[in-house]
Formats: sequence, structure tokens, C-alpha cells
Amino acid sequence: MKRKTILAMLLILLFSGFMASSQSMPEVAVRFSNPVYDCPTNTYCLDVEFMSTSPGQQLFGMNLRFFYDDNILEYIGASDFAQGYGMTETPAIITGPGSAFGLAGPADWVNGSVQLLSASSVFLPTDGWVKLFKICFHVDDPNSLNLRLFCPSVIWDLQEDPPEFGGGFLAGDDGVVMTVVDPDPQQDSAPTTEIVVQFNWQYGGNPNGYGVPVNEVCISTICGYIIPVSNWALFLGIGLMILATMFIYRRRMS
Repeated sequence: MKRKTILAMLLILLFSGFMASSQSMPEVAVRFSNPVYDCPTNTYCLDVEFMSTSPGQQLFGMNLRFFYDDNILEYIGASDFAQGYGMTETPAIITGPGSAFGLAGPADWVNGSVQLLSASSVFLPTDGWVKLFKICFHVDDPNSLNLRLFCPSVIWDLQEDPPEFGGGFLAGDDGVVMTVVDPDPQQDSAPTTEIVVQFNWQYGGNPNGYGVPVNEVCISTICGYIIPVSNWALFLGIGLMILATMFIYRRRMS
């Protein structure tokens, strides 16, 4: 009876400790935002932004894992890192079927890692978003150029209701995992509860897969030279000079 009592008490203590630990974990959210298209290079870029439910948190590291339609985009890389952050290695890219995500073409899976490499003064806000870096793609699909509404899907690798382990879409894949700086000097990082905001894609609506694309955040890929307002007077003056010259020339000819 003593052994059973001690075992039960140990189980209760372990379970209560686990519950307290899981409840104290901060929730960290990540999203793609602010799409920008550069006409001369056919480059499409997205900011990667973060926030936390708990104040005073710093991102320590994350698995940068996402999918996109290989027929439309081609991953170039990450850049414009906030103070102290960078990539630990070149991401691996694997191509597979895109039907489970509702994509028309094959899906490229990017698997990389972003980490705090040196001291940083950047903390995760609780009432907004902070940009830590950006990712860029080359627009491969010629049909995606000169569109008023260009809305490619970039899909975070995290299931809608992820388990504690294996929360990604692929077999044996933990998906998007994020950690924060641990205040304990003996520890580098502490776990979080990950939240992703999907970009031009939503869970559900696909009987044979995970979700479908949606047109929520769209930009134009129409290219053309736009005269700055400050130069209108100059071009107007040149135009009037040309018209006046033509008028004088015609009068002399007649």
C-alpha cells in the first residue's frame, strides 16, 4: 500500500508539474505580411512578423518551414534580418505533390532555421507585430505577370490542430517550432505554443487534403513607368515647347 501511495503521489506531482509548465508557456504567433513586387527582377517578397501573448519575450529560434506552388514561385532566400538574427544554414527545398494543399502545381517545401546569433534589443510585442526578417521569391509563372490581383499562397507547415510532436504536414515532421530566450542563464531557450497565420490559404474545404488557397492579400504585378508628381511640371513644359515649335513650323510652311 505504501508503494502504491508513493507512486500515486509521484504521478500527481509529475502531472501537475507538466500542467503548470505547459500553462506557463508563452504563445508565439508568426505571419507573412506586406507583400511587395519588384517589376525589373520579377521578385515577390514577404515580411515575416512575430508577436507573443507574454511580455518581455525574445525569439530564440524557429524552424522556417513552409510550402508554395512551384509552378508560380521559386524561393530565393531570406534577408533583412533584425538585430542579432540570421540563418544557421542554407534551407533545404523538397518538391512534392500540391493537391493536398489545393495548389494547381507541385508544392515546394522549404526547411530552414532562423536563430538568435548575437545580442538583440528586439522583443516580441503583445499588442502588434514586429518584423524579424523577410523572404523573397522569383515569379516563374509568366501568367502571373501583369495581373491586377496576384495572390499566391505561402503555407506555414503546421496542422490546424497540431499534436505535441509531429505537428507538420509531412511524416515525421514537427512543422513550425519556435522557442524563446530562457531567462535562466543555464538554459539557451524555452518552448512555446506556436500559432501560425496562414497567407492566402485556409484550413478545410479540401476533402482529400488539408486546405485550399484563398485570395485575401493581393497586389498588382502590372509594370509601367509612373511619372513622379514632382516632374509633371517639367514634362508639361517640354510638351508645350514641342507643340509651340510644331505650330510655328506649320505657319512658316504655309
